Amino acid sequence: MKISTVLFNLSIITASVLATTNAALAAEIDAEEKVVIVNAPGHVQGIAMVDVMATVQKIDKKTRAITLKKENGETSSIVAPEAVRNFNQIEVGDIVHAKYQTSVSFQVVKEESTEVGRAVQETSSRAKLGDKPSAKLTRAVAMRANVTKVDQENNTITIQGQGKTFDMKIKNPEHFKVVKVGDKIDALITESIAISVIEDETE
Repeated sequence: MKISTVLFNLSIITASVLATTNAALAAEIDAEEKVVIVNAPGHVQGIAMVDVMATVQKIDKKTRAITLKKENGETSSIVAPEAVRNFNQIEVGDIVHAKYQTSVSFQVVKEESTEVGRAVQETSSRAKLGDKPSAKLTRAVAMRANVTKVDQENNTITIQGQGKTFDMKIKNPEHFKVVKVGDKIDALITESIAISVIEDETE
């Protein structure tokens, strides 16, 4: 994940807005950032983590544009929206530290009930007035969906939740031995991002 992507998420967080998360997230994680913990018949759990540091190279107070340089020398530019608190506290030479983590868990449930549902829980915090900018947000989405199609030939399992249908690409063929049409899938998806600006200690 690029530093600009992480910081764009920071802008969303400080504005108290987060894009809707759903089961498709599992397919969007870059392979090099994804660590599969469990991939057993009827149970999949994975986690992805990104930890980046960058130095503020340039700030345009009028446009709120910030140029950042990562440890590998790459540079990126972002524009901080008005909702980013304490923007004027950021200075050239400050260090931006961002941590992003997402985990996805799917569990097959053998029940007769066809009820599906979705619950979301969010917590957030940001810097106090006058402090260096920082923000943290955690979002957890719990869902139950019905298995509506099992296609072993194309290695997909289709699940349907509240008005949404997802085709899950299956890499472990052992899943087809236990997952049947009519089963339930319990999914838990969590995301957390923490970002802070650290003063230049060389001054």
